[in-house]
Amino acid sequence: MNGRRRFEGRSVFITGAGSGIGEATAHAFAREGAAVTIAELDPAKGKTVRDAIVAAGGTAQFIPTDATDEASVKAAVIAANEAHGPIRHAFNNIGMSRPGSIEEMSLEDWNWTVTISLTSAFLAMKYEIPVMKAHGGGTIVNTASMAARLYTPASPCSYSAAKAGVIQLSHHASCAYARDNIRVNSVLPGLTATPVIASMFTLEQQAEIAGENQVIRRAVDPREIADAVLFLSSDEATMITGRGIEVSGGRTHSS
Repeated sequence: MNGRRRFEGRSVFITGAGSGIGEATAHAFAREGAAVTIAELDPAKGKTVRDAIVAAGGTAQFIPTDATDEASVKAAVIAANEAHGPIRHAFNNIGMSRPGSIEEMSLEDWNWTVTISLTSAFLAMKYEIPVMKAHGGGTIVNTASMAARLYTPASPCSYSAAKAGVIQLSHHASCAYARDNIRVNSVLPGLTATPVIASMFTLEQQAEIAGENQVIRRAVDPREIADAVLFLSSDEATMITGRGIEVSGGRTHSS
């Protein structure tokens, strides 16, 4: 690549970077010169992503991290700062759910989903923001979901509500910390061809599902989400903050 890479020498912190969207984004940042901290719960996945980045000539470290545990998140942010300098860019990319309708879902399953899918973003920002404030600013992108805006039977009520919370949490932070030169946005993936989706549906089935709800009739590639995250994090997007950016193939309606 000719010229300076967009994130050359910048410290980037990514939660949930062991697979899918997080893995694709970790590789994308590394290719653009970033020093990447992979904050991941699964050691095998985290080490695999780190090793692949290093083998390709990039800079990365893996920090075992439970994104729902405050002490673990705080320690991971400190480790990122110590290894690569103050965090400049963060991508908070955690989200899981348990099935169940409003009538059927237990409070335990509701709390489990909200903690993983929303509280994890709050905890990450709680420790990312002070670092950015102290060092001239930065960017944060949080993973929400199209399920936050449009109904789909595949997304439980708890997940839809939690990811809607991520959008508003991001907007709140964008307003609260704009004077500190911190930009905060969220990305809203549509049906995305992650390993989880690939284990459930063939490519033909993914295209059929996508074709029922969106104008581009295929699942989103995780690398396409990564491209959006890098753009929102880059100096090319200095006037974009508080937005929820849909990366969904032009999804038009609920399923």
